[in-house]
Amino acid sequence: MRYKKLNFKVLETPHFEMYSYLKNDSMTSRLAKEAEVWYEMHQQVFQDTFLRKNPLIIYNNHPEFQQTTAISGEIGVGTGGVTEAFKQRVVMPVMQINQQTRHVLGHELVHAFQYRILMEGRDTTRLESVANIPLWMVEGMAEYLSIGKKDAFTAMWMRDAYARQDIPSLKQLTEQSYSYFPYRYGQAFWAYVGATYGDTVIMPLFMETAKYGYEMAMRRVFGYDAQTMSTLWRNSMESTFKGLGKDTVSNPIGQALITAKNGGRMNVAPAISRDGRFLAFMSEKDLFSIDLFLADAKTGQIIRKLGSRTTNKDIDEFSYLESAGDFSADSKRFAFSVFSAGKNKLMTIDVETGKTLSVEAMGDIVEFTNITFAPDGDRVAFSGLRDGHSDIYIYNLKTKELQQLTHDKYSDFQPSFSGDGKKIVFSTDRVSYESASRSVDIPMGLAVIDLETKIITNIDVFPGANNLNPHFSGSDKFIYFLSNGDGYRNMFRYNVATKGVEQLTDYFTGISGITEYSPAMSISQHDDIVYSYFKGNQYNIYKAKAEDFTPKGIDASVSDFTAAMLPPNVNRGVNVVNTNLQNFNSYARIEDGQINPVPYRSKFKLDYLANSGVGMTVGSRYGAGMSGGIFGIFSDILGYNQIYSTLNINGEIYDFGGQVAYINQKNRWNWGGAISHIPYLSSFSMYDIRDITGQGQEYVLDTYLIRSFQQQAEAFVAYPFNRNHRVEMGAALARYSYRVDRWSQGRSSYYATREKISNELAGEMLGANLNSFFVQQVNAGFVGDRSVFGMAAPIEGFRYRLGVEQYFGDYTLTAYNIDLRKYFRFKPVTLAFRAYSYMRTGKDDQQLYRLYIGYPYLIRGYDNISGENIGDVTINDLMGSRMAVGNIELRLPFTGPEKLAAVKSDFLFTDLNLFFDAGLAWNKGNKIVGSTDKRPQVPQLDKDGQEMHDPNGNLIMGPDKNYKVPVFSAGISLRVNLFGAMILEPYYAIPFVKSRTKFGTFGLNFTPGW
Repeated sequence: MRYKKLNFKVLETPHFEMYSYLKNDSMTSRLAKEAEVWYEMHQQVFQDTFLRKNPLIIYNNHPEFQQTTAISGEIGVGTGGVTEAFKQRVVMPVMQINQQTRHVLGHELVHAFQYRILMEGRDTTRLESVANIPLWMVEGMAEYLSIGKKDAFTAMWMRDAYARQDIPSLKQLTEQSYSYFPYRYGQAFWAYVGATYGDTVIMPLFMETAKYGYEMAMRRVFGYDAQTMSTLWRNSMESTFKGLGKDTVSNPIGQALITAKNGGRMNVAPAISRDGRFLAFMSEKDLFSIDLFLADAKTGQIIRKLGSRTTNKDIDEFSYLESAGDFSADSKRFAFSVFSAGKNKLMTIDVETGKTLSVEAMGDIVEFTNITFAPDGDRVAFSGLRDGHSDIYIYNLKTKELQQLTHDKYSDFQPSFSGDGKKIVFSTDRVSYESASRSVDIPMGLAVIDLETKIITNIDVFPGANNLNPHFSGSDKFIYFLSNGDGYRNMFRYNVATKGVEQLTDYFTGISGITEYSPAMSISQHDDIVYSYFKGNQYNIYKAKAEDFTPKGIDASVSDFTAAMLPPNVNRGVNVVNTNLQNFNSYARIEDGQINPVPYRSKFKLDYLANSGVGMTVGSRYGAGMSGGIFGIFSDILGYNQIYSTLNINGEIYDFGGQVAYINQKNRWNWGGAISHIPYLSSFSMYDIRDITGQGQEYVLDTYLIRSFQQQAEAFVAYPFNRNHRVEMGAALARYSYRVDRWSQGRSSYYATREKISNELAGEMLGANLNSFFVQQVNAGFVGDRSVFGMAAPIEGFRYRLGVEQYFGDYTLTAYNIDLRKYFRFKPVTLAFRAYSYMRTGKDDQQLYRLYIGYPYLIRGYDNISGENIGDVTINDLMGSRMAVGNIELRLPFTGPEKLAAVKSDFLFTDLNLFFDAGLAWNKGNKIVGSTDKRPQVPQLDKDGQEMHDPNGNLIMGPDKNYKVPVFSAGISLRVNLFGAMILEPYYAIPFVKSRTKFGTFGLNFTPGW
């Protein structure tokens, strides 16, 4: 959803059209110029030229990027940027750190080249060829071309794979991307290829993979198979890491507080209380989201959740990626940053009770992270992003005053108060940003700001390295920090008085969070240190006292990046990529005169095109039929205006349907309209006694196919209150018409006929008015969805819809819709409830088609109503102008991911369900009885209102149709997720009918669980 209107302006450069609303002209100019540098560098690898200017859409910050209309679908905290295929639009935010913004821009432009060369190149490829290219190859190339082989973070991942003897083959990378992060492993593989064979092989390998798949591409480019290539790559990593001469079994110092045993696999952003009693951390412990937990800092026992986006209405998401919270000096409050209502907000929580104390926005600072409490408990400092610049701010929780401490083009990040509250230490690029370095890197150093004088003092440690996550010791004597200055990721401390640096850890992997810039360490006033340690492809939190470490004095005036280089160490081929990255700032920038404003042009083009498959039937008792469809989405460059169009057929020529819809989503109010022709097909069977052969009367099974055609023009508007609730209104003008076909088969003669019958005759026989008619409609609805979808159905949260429709014209009636769904998760099962009702009231409430509750997505076990197994429940019992349905399910994730399902499976995702369904269909004036045997038996009437007799002349008796009974069923089902394409639900249902001849009935649903 969009919380505010963004007024984009357009700038043209030689190769790009940049759409941005940044007020910071210097940042806009810098991005435009660096895009051209990246273009020139990538062009040398791809040997391709853009035939038209590439769209580049820049957002001010990540919360506003998450509201983009250029890309469909939800964008999470972990998405740094997106490049879509059809228009090759690069969509990204300005990041909190200058280096991140530069990297994401370079990364996404690689994708723009990839799409263009596949779609517009001279080779025999097209967009569908992307399906032949594994994700690790696509994303790994983007990482390699924008970072190179010097990357301490990816090197840490590769050392970990080596240490646990799990360096994957290319086949494993392709088939098990959930186990081997495609970005990291893909980058490492491309670094190996570039160093061994030269970067000139990148394009041939990429294109051959697009045409033939990676296995054939390896043979065509290198002359040997993919398994051999995997072995050579693995040997290269093993020999390189073995040559580092460091023990791979380096044991972490301190007590293991949070591990996979009591937490998740990813336990990050640790924050210890000032008194050392509590630990706050983020974890995917409960599988469905990153949540904030509170633990005992002495035992590691989980006390409670401090916050969860699935249960707290003020939390859309946590800023879990590169942010951490902090405890107040008295350890009674905890403050952290959350995404809420389209921006970051400061949330404070009472530690003892878990009660939310406040949720506050920081004015026009839409994005801010890394909260730190001042010792006085009244103020917090944080790193805030505004107009493209990341600065340090202080907010007073009592006076609500906001103070900006730094105000410049540098990135100031991860602030932390000194014990006396007079200083703040933070990470910053103010030294590297102004250095004469030609490299693409803008590394983070350390600095201290005096809060009284505002004087900033830089701390000279590990030049060219990322020095992050600084904290003062309890006595303010030391500054603890994390650095990759040794090529790894270890803990160091800086002596404020002597300016000496000591190394505290010497790990083969490293102390790290989810990204290189994630906070991974915290210190109490008693110098209790907690840190997240990456090893074994997981993050565990350890706690140690300062005296538990063995300090080793080192020379911090130099850095050693040997361990930060991706194998192999020797470059034997043409080193285009790394040479260019090392000379990034030597490339000439375009002149300001080459950046020109131009008017915004909508440029409506295709965004998406898909088909629903093709099917055909011949020789069936219902004749020949076809099925198939096509669906397309068109939009302007920013996605403000969208056109949806679809055309489908499912049966005969009469079953063609189509719709064209327009949606405007430039503002918070979404509005639009649609025109459509939609055929609806329903059928049911009933017995009659008549002569269809000319040789006498017999029992005849008549199957009626009723087609209702809706031609409609409509308009609609919707207003979202937040990401979980919205109100919507609409109006429509519709014409309905009908066609009825009857298939008949004699029970004695087996003679079959097929005929179209008149609407008048069909209406008399079916007890319905099938004349065409016009109606006008207005409607309103209140909709909510805060559910968590499992493998085939929601397993936590809620969904609801409350709606009303008023009809005018040939028919006057009111329709009410109530749909309430609630999901309670009790590991490992979910108890799901649904209450659904649709009711028509008013003068003509029974004049339209009747509602039917026998569909298996409403009540299972009654869909084969013509069979004898349902006893004396007739189709009339399942139809009416009003209906109410209730469902209860006990859902067990059966096969799937190990932490979620009862049976581990890497490819078969299923839910096993026990269900109870209940429903009632009725009309106004009907009498409701508890069971079928309580209905009076009356003579049955034919279409002319005459009493019916069997062939022997006996009066045919049947239940009084004015009496309605609720129907019930129970059973078991298995929902199967077919690789995300569709969900099938075979089930066995037992109808609660005394007179049934079968115990239960099998059926099949084609919809996800409600």
